Amino acid sequence: MRLRPARWRKTLSVAVALLAIGFFIHYAMQNFAAIPSLNWGGVSAAIGLFSVALVVFGIGIVGSIWHLLLRDHGLSTSWRQSQTIFAIAQFGKYLPGNVGHHVGRVFMAREVGIPVPITVNTMLVEMFWGVGIAAGLTLLSLLLFVDNRVLDLQWLLGPVRLGFSVALLLFLPWLGIGFLNRYLPGLVKRLTGEDAIVAPRLGTALAVAILFLLCFLMMGLMLKLQAQWFFGVTEGSVFELTCLFAVAWLAGYVVPGAPGGLGVREAMMVLLLSPILGAGTAVGLGVTLRVTTTVGDAVAFLIGLWLRRSLVY
Repeated sequence: MRLRPARWRKTLSVAVALLAIGFFIHYAMQNFAAIPSLNWGGVSAAIGLFSVALVVFGIGIVGSIWHLLLRDHGLSTSWRQSQTIFAIAQFGKYLPGNVGHHVGRVFMAREVGIPVPITVNTMLVEMFWGVGIAAGLTLLSLLLFVDNRVLDLQWLLGPVRLGFSVALLLFLPWLGIGFLNRYLPGLVKRLTGEDAIVAPRLGTALAVAILFLLCFLMMGLMLKLQAQWFFGVTEGSVFELTCLFAVAWLAGYVVPGAPGGLGVREAMMVLLLSPILGAGTAVGLGVTLRVTTTVGDAVAFLIGLWLRRSLVY
């Protein structure tokens, strides 16, 4: 019996996710004794609450990104309504298949009169720019951070070259959209129900890029605070941790079938952060960050339910 291509892809994605989870568990067991004792106290509790608040705030930022993209299509959907839909649907990423949040957003948006093609179009643009910013940070991490040392590449970060690189990264998603529209029109039609993916205006794209960058910086700050106050490790700057987290996030995002990037993100984190923070701290952060983001997603989900009820009643 031959497996269909779709089934092959599903089987492969599940296998990769399970392999990543198994690697993280094996790595954690090997380095269990090296995990520093968790510092319990008022400051660490405050850091935990602040971390959850950062996750909730980050979900609000991405919800605002979606709102900007909807406005770019001429829709008058309120910011509160966009946030409500996004916050509730986002929790669906923990369902098997890692597509529940996309499906949920499409159905909830349709209930309030947002056409399905526009919802799908804005989600694709959101994905392009999110992956683009993550890819840019990943490139920076490859250029700058090797074995916990900053390479002598200051010449690469001169004002002119840096400005050109930023502009190129900003325009890459537009090039990707143009490539799909021109060379894969059948795929675009199947995804959106329209003949083309509509690229955002320059001002919208710039705002979206800045907001996505802010989200990654907040995750880098969260890692820095948790490493220092949970485990007593002060190595690694916020910028360095932001870039390396982007690599782990990107890996978890592009592997289909891993709910919320579960296992894949943690496996990449221990590989990337161990040379900087130590194996034990990297494992500990993999656990604390997963707990923090899950709690934050749950809080945002509950806030979304409350907002939805207040909008209805």
